[in-house]
Amino acid sequence: MLVMIKNYLLVAARNFLRNRNYTLINILGLSIGVTSCILIFLLIVNDLRFDTFHSRYNQIYRVVLENRSSSGTTYSSAIPYPFVKAFRNDFSEVKLVTQVHYQDDALMKYGTEKQHINNVLFADSLFFEVFDFNVLSGNPRVDLGEPGKVFLTKSMAEKILKGNERGTIRLDNKIELDIAGIIADPPPNSHISFTMVVSMPSLTKEYVGFPLDRWGVTISGFTYMALSKEITAASVVERFPDFIAKYHSGEDAERKSYHLQPLKEIHFDLLYADNPGPATNADVTDLIGMGIIGAFILVIACINFINLATALAIKKSKEIGIRKTLGAKRSQLSAYFLGETFLLTLFSSFISLCAVEWLLRWLNYFLGLKLELNLLSDPLLIGFILLLILLTTVLAGFYPAIILSGFDPLVVLKNKMGFQGSSGATVRKVLVVFQFMIAQVLIIGTLVISNQMGYLQQKPLGFDRDAIITVHLPQNDNAVLESFRTRIRANDRILESSFSFGEPTSENSFSTGYFLSETGTKEIHTVSVKSVDLSYLDTYGIKLRAGRWFSEADEKEANLNVPHEKKKYTYIVNESAARRLGFSAEQIIGRKITSGIYDIDAEVVGVVEDFHIASLHEEISPVVLMILPQYYYTAGLKVSSEGFDETIAYIKSNWEQLFPEYNFEYEFLDDKLANLYSHDKRTFTLFKIFAGISIFIGCLGLYGLITFMASQKLKEVGIRKVMGASVTSIIFLFSKEFIKLIVIAFLLAAPLAWYFMNGWLEGFAYRIPISWTVFVIGIVSTLLIAIITVSYRSAQAAITNPAETLRTE
Repeated sequence: MLVMIKNYLLVAARNFLRNRNYTLINILGLSIGVTSCILIFLLIVNDLRFDTFHSRYNQIYRVVLENRSSSGTTYSSAIPYPFVKAFRNDFSEVKLVTQVHYQDDALMKYGTEKQHINNVLFADSLFFEVFDFNVLSGNPRVDLGEPGKVFLTKSMAEKILKGNERGTIRLDNKIELDIAGIIADPPPNSHISFTMVVSMPSLTKEYVGFPLDRWGVTISGFTYMALSKEITAASVVERFPDFIAKYHSGEDAERKSYHLQPLKEIHFDLLYADNPGPATNADVTDLIGMGIIGAFILVIACINFINLATALAIKKSKEIGIRKTLGAKRSQLSAYFLGETFLLTLFSSFISLCAVEWLLRWLNYFLGLKLELNLLSDPLLIGFILLLILLTTVLAGFYPAIILSGFDPLVVLKNKMGFQGSSGATVRKVLVVFQFMIAQVLIIGTLVISNQMGYLQQKPLGFDRDAIITVHLPQNDNAVLESFRTRIRANDRILESSFSFGEPTSENSFSTGYFLSETGTKEIHTVSVKSVDLSYLDTYGIKLRAGRWFSEADEKEANLNVPHEKKKYTYIVNESAARRLGFSAEQIIGRKITSGIYDIDAEVVGVVEDFHIASLHEEISPVVLMILPQYYYTAGLKVSSEGFDETIAYIKSNWEQLFPEYNFEYEFLDDKLANLYSHDKRTFTLFKIFAGISIFIGCLGLYGLITFMASQKLKEVGIRKVMGASVTSIIFLFSKEFIKLIVIAFLLAAPLAWYFMNGWLEGFAYRIPISWTVFVIGIVSTLLIAIITVSYRSAQAAITNPAETLRTE
């Protein structure tokens, strides 16, 4: 047996060297295919493993809120802050309930150093009982129940403590926090992220700027619970209606529903997309799509192998005939040819693993991930690679092994083998069509995504976004802000300036209800309330549709130091808000509406044209603008492009005089808008890469096939040249068959591409129509690439001296 295996290996090695060009093409194609599959596997598994490191993974639930109104249903993973206290009182049998508050950005001061940090988490004393984040030192069960305590992650501690074990930090220049311990950094596949965990009692009204004891305030508070085996989620949920009726008012209670969302579903639930951290939820259809693309790329590589193996059958026919004459059985020959395929696949897989290790650094940087190739510690990865090798061997080697082992020795030894005209040629044509069908689907898909991304960049948003920078305001003291405004406006290069809760597309807004005051609460609609100032309209270039903009009298009234119910507020709404109430822009002027912000009942004095407050994935929704100076957290500055660096230096200098305890940082509005489509851009880039890979592998196969055809037809080419055939006609001889196959592939690819891309575009409220031009570009580009590939090799055969090919005749 060992001698036989040794003999097979030697013969296989000789065959590889004898047909080294085809061997290299197969190895390159299989290596690219396997590399793509491994990378896609790592991407998919990274999502599937989200939050699975917690020991109570199957018992942890997040409380989510469904809110129904006349304008539809909204879904929120952030719930009112008083919920936890009330839940613990009414559901005393549920022992492990924890509440967190997430803050994406804060200024931290330690000693004389200050820096902006991301992912600040406030949590109560049961947080580390519910979740298995590793505590390295300290007692969070005690310290997180007291005000003024903080736990730092190991990386943050190493960065700021520099060897000290304890100390005090100041957060946003508002609260002093004693460092109580160190915790391990959260794994990258956690939907909860943090650089520090602050004790929940430290989260006060003075720190956040709004009361936390109201059931109408959600903002960024999340609640989780770990149920014991004796308590089911269904038994808790069925008691929620009574719970809601107890703590919410009658009409409000009718519109609300609480649900328990399993931890294992959080990362894949697009309805409840907000998380205490920057991790975005995954779309299951995207994962399925990536898996299908990976499988297609591998299939394309295997098709190359099959085509070349069957095309080379004539060269191997005499070897097969001799082996059969000497007594070799068909099963043995099949095993031998499968063995050859296995060796090539094994070698290709080794190259792929090296390639994956090298490519991961770029993929991690591009996607912001931390994927690793853990061959020694990841049984699932090992199993996938072994399965991939086995599957590739079978896919690529089974058909050639059956065909080659089935040759009749009598026929092949009498040189009567006519394999080129057999069914093998038909099979190769079918496989080439399948290859280029996949390639053209990916090309057309890439073009559609490119056009949609261009549309996202160019579509008018209803406001100006050019040359506007945004600066976070650390304080909203009226005197300080007015001083800052006066200094800013003294610079001629700062064209406009505005203070607000956030720019038009900022997530800083209040989502609440509103209704026509005269009809009462029988018909409540959902609205986004934005706090703005007098300059908001001019700074962002929003268009006034009817009525007037806010006046100085409106601003003066809003700044009065009296309770809200004693102030005379005014509202400005967008066209969508007016339409939702059943009025045109002109008709709603003078009407009174009531919003959920302090239940303010005020007159509508103006209507602005609709503008986008979110990405183009979402339709424009109702917006109410009002003056609430206590919620001025962002400065929007429209600056001249001339002397930009000097302008920024001027702003920074004045900033540091007014806010000496805070770092000056700014961001272009254009960049913030681009971040809304970061996921779509990554999809576009991955599509381009995969389309390029499929085209490249397909061209490899074409090159191999045309090389074989050229070697088989050298004498025919020589005779044609002697008879006066031109190089062009010979190139056409080789190209015409492949052109037919690509056209057939296009006829199959076009409806498939339209179906899948139309489904993808449905994820955008504003989208392009699929133009016929993308299909034309798809087939023309594929034809050009294929013709160039075929022409290159066929031209070499065409310019060969016919004397060299015909001298033996």
